[in-house]
Amino acid sequence: MNSFRNVLRTYVAALAVAAFAAVPAAAHADSGWPWAPAPAYSVIDTAALPLSSTAEWSPVTGHDTTIGALEGVVRCSVDRQPPAGDLGSRVQATSPTYFAWLNPTGDAAGWEGSIAATTYPGVDAASHALAAYRRYLDACKTAPERADQFRNAAIGTSALDPTQAHALIETTDTWMEVFAVATNDAVVELVFNHPKDGPLNFDYNPAAVFDALKMADIGALAQPIA
Repeated sequence: MNSFRNVLRTYVAALAVAAFAAVPAAAHADSGWPWAPAPAYSVIDTAALPLSSTAEWSPVTGHDTTIGALEGVVRCSVDRQPPAGDLGSRVQATSPTYFAWLNPTGDAAGWEGSIAATTYPGVDAASHALAAYRRYLDACKTAPERADQFRNAAIGTSALDPTQAHALIETTDTWMEVFAVATNDAVVELVFNHPKDGPLNFDYNPAAVFDALKMADIGALAQPIA
């Protein structure tokens, strides 16, 4: 009896292998196929990010490092050194700033991207922090020392929704696109940098970018990349 069972199992296994081999390779790659590998989890929907069709951003699975402030604040500070304290005296962050690079598998056309987030104790605190962040970008605090160094050319999306911020900033050698949102308990930021060395191409859908930021998994971003 045991010999018969073993033969039967071998026969069924052989049929399964033959059936799989008979299916076109494209079906094996289909996410609906039972044996297809699950797509890698990502902190943010990278398909919604700027340049996604050409850059083909890799999934973001956690943070590369922690930093003292959001990148937009750092880049708009004299010598990239933000003043001591948080984005306003009314609230304090409940975490460091989690920072992760966006890694392209395709052609990013010279752009370098990153995502960062800082958590706050509730939606009111996060909204206040974003308002301070927006004022910081508008003032671009290098102006007292280098009045010609920065020019904030925000294209208006931040004015349409108080939970969003968007700015195009020009430095002496770099273009910087900044997107940020306030969520229920965090400020989440995307920054893209490009040297000022020729014509630029920066394709994006503002609504898709902001939706992706608002849906970002900050708990996952708070985990260091192994």
